[in-house]
Amino acid sequence: MNPVVVAFAIGLALSGALTKAAEQEVSPASSSATTQSSQQLPAPAPVAPIGTANNAVQITNGPVVENVTDTTAEIAWSTNVNAGTTLHYGVDPSHLDLSAGMPWGGLTHRVTLKDLKPNTTYYFRAESAQGQGTGTQTQAEQSSFQTKPAGTSSQLK
Repeated sequence: MNPVVVAFAIGLALSGALTKAAEQEVSPASSSATTQSSQQLPAPAPVAPIGTANNAVQITNGPVVENVTDTTAEIAWSTNVNAGTTLHYGVDPSHLDLSAGMPWGGLTHRVTLKDLKPNTTYYFRAESAQGQGTGTQTQAEQSSFQTKPAGTSSQLK
């Protein structure tokens, strides 16, 4: 079970028990010479539901095309929470039919594309899904890069 859910459930159970105990009046038979008073504890602060806009996964930097050769490209981005890493790409901007990535990433996401065609424009869209503790996903705007001519291995700096 998710640790956040377990902690929330324990907090609710404790809060309910403490509130009930505070509301009970001390019976005259059990009271001592000193007067006992009950004090009601404040209600717990509301917790934002999982997967709302308040805590949704967001791309905080990038995506950035870090390195490009004639047959490879490396693209990176970062998110505000740990999330999955997928890059959709292709040579047709309206049909990104290829993808690369990892099933679970971190805060920094980096994908290396291999076996690309030299001197070709590729279009891509970065996506991070299943933001840890949020169940949300996000994707960047579509962007592009061009591979170097055949035999060129210089990197983009």
